[in-house]
Amino acid sequence: MEFQKLTLDCIETLKPFFEENNCRICDFTLGGTFLWRDYHKTQYAIADDLLYLKVAYPEPALAPPRGKAGAAVGRRAYERIIDASAPAVICAVTKPVLDDILEMFPRSAVRTDRAWSDYLYLSDDIVNLAGRKFSGQRNHINRFKRENPVWSFAPITANNLTEARDFIEKYSREHLKDSAAYSEGNKKTLEALCNLDLYGAFGGMLYVNGAAVGVTLGETVGDTLYIHAEKADTDYHGAYPMLMNQFAKMFAHDGIKYINREEDDGVEGLRISKLSYHPTALLDKYIVEIQT
Repeated sequence: MEFQKLTLDCIETLKPFFEENNCRICDFTLGGTFLWRDYHKTQYAIADDLLYLKVAYPEPALAPPRGKAGAAVGRRAYERIIDASAPAVICAVTKPVLDDILEMFPRSAVRTDRAWSDYLYLSDDIVNLAGRKFSGQRNHINRFKRENPVWSFAPITANNLTEARDFIEKYSREHLKDSAAYSEGNKKTLEALCNLDLYGAFGGMLYVNGAAVGVTLGETVGDTLYIHAEKADTDYHGAYPMLMNQFAKMFAHDGIKYINREEDDGVEGLRISKLSYHPTALLDKYIVEIQT
């Protein structure tokens, strides 16, 4: 297979391969793939109507091959990876795909890391925050509304795109981290905001007294809403739960059953926060070195 560098110009060509995502992990979305294409040094190849993505994850690996809607992925697809890569390492493998690989290649080596697991929530839970288990989130939101009576939430459009970009740029300057992933995430969020239609993405913005205090970026595939970026000004108590709740209320409809808030990357505070919203599942991901 001949691999080529993944660039923004490839989106239209590759969109048909991302129209289904039955495993519901963020790695298999168009946004998740293109937002992190440079960080993972992603390359792509198409063979027999299947898409192959080569990444640094951080070691060289390939994502599971994927076809257009309804296309089958069988043993020959993995044999092609074996022929093209030594060792043949597959990353971002979900449990159903893992079972298929081990059935075909039972001697393969498998490992995983809790930091990679996606947090999957029932959309009704995030929209309604009903019951005792969400009393903390409701308290934070009520305090936000009490302290900021002049608030609003709006979708990002051409009319407020500059405000959204300005907010992300300001957030990036004021929350510096010694992390290449963090910097790249902020950079690509700005790119996506300027190419929402191309990405097939959408955003929402939280305001207080007419000024932006939070921005979220996401996309939907099938019955799942994926949140790719979520930034809020913590000087406003409850801004994050307010932002997430309002984003879900605006976009988690028309058959959206789940919300994927992606990984915690092993960050303790992020893990505590994401667990506090009571995920319905943690979507584990594996790395498999195929042994024939």
